[in-house]
Amino acid sequence: MKKNTNNKGFTLVELIVVLVILAILAAILVPALLGYIDRAREKQYVLNAKSALTAAQTELSSLYGENKSASDITSRASTVKNTADVPGTYFGINVKGGDVASGAVSSNHAAYTVGTAYYTEAGITMYFDGSAWTKADSVGSVTYEIWK
Repeated sequence: MKKNTNNKGFTLVELIVVLVILAILAAILVPALLGYIDRAREKQYVLNAKSALTAAQTELSSLYGENKSASDITSRASTVKNTADVPGTYFGINVKGGDVASGAVSSNHAAYTVGTAYYTEAGITMYFDGSAWTKADSVGSVTYEIWK
């Protein structure tokens, strides 16, 4: 008996094995990729928060140079938000200390320096403790609400 050698293609079993292997790879990779996306999104929030913090510190430095009270930062909220150019829905800061009413003198420099801050974007709140940004459960007390 002569065998037919013109049969080209895959058998049903071979196709099922390939599909099972692909399903296993997808089951392994999809959760890992979702984790990468979440971490990337959180890093973007931190970058936006840093931008807002830098803009606020810049405005505080301007107020110091103009010999105005640090509390005037709230009247410059739109300038801070436009300079930062971020989509955050809330940003508030605490200054390091000092008497905001005594004006810009060298002994009162801390009143013009951001100590801590909160930044909220897409329902995620980030907290700056003076050295690093971390995810926070809620917004704590702030001296100046820059925008909300």
